[in-house]
Amino acid sequence: MTGLFAAGVGIVFALLFDVLSSRAGLSRVASYGVSLAGGAVLSIIAVTVLGEAAPAAFAVAVLAYSAWWFIALNFIQALESSLRVRLVREVMATGGRIPIARLQARYNDRSLLGLRLDRLRNAGAVVEREGRLFVVSPGLRAVAGFFRLLKKVCVGRLSEFESSPA
Repeated sequence: MTGLFAAGVGIVFALLFDVLSSRAGLSRVASYGVSLAGGAVLSIIAVTVLGEAAPAAFAVAVLAYSAWWFIALNFIQALESSLRVRLVREVMATGGRIPIARLQARYNDRSLLGLRLDRLRNAGAVVEREGRLFVVSPGLRAVAGFFRLLKKVCVGRLSEFESSPA
């Protein structure tokens, strides 16, 4: 029980660290790192302060905290980047009515791809050489590798563009 309580303490502080680091001007990825590391450290400290330094309590705290943080990360990212949320905001900004043609012109595959590529280029994470894009950000490479690994473990393939798993 101590491990779960310690993980709860960690996740509360992780969310606080995320908000504070974002408000301090750190990038989203840096804020996620501060959140993950800060909450993990506080989970471990909480186990120690609560007086149960057994390896099982530490393991429960770390595993529960990691799972909860991953859920929180996905929830936060869904709120920040969801296309549906953006569409609703745009409709609300125009008084609750907007022509469908205007949305279709702005939110087509080509324009969405262009927006994301422009963000990556402007952030210096991706560069273009001889008509090809290259990921130059070590952090972005690590994140992409992590999610490819998760996809391989959970779905059985590295990409949704590969053929179905056997």
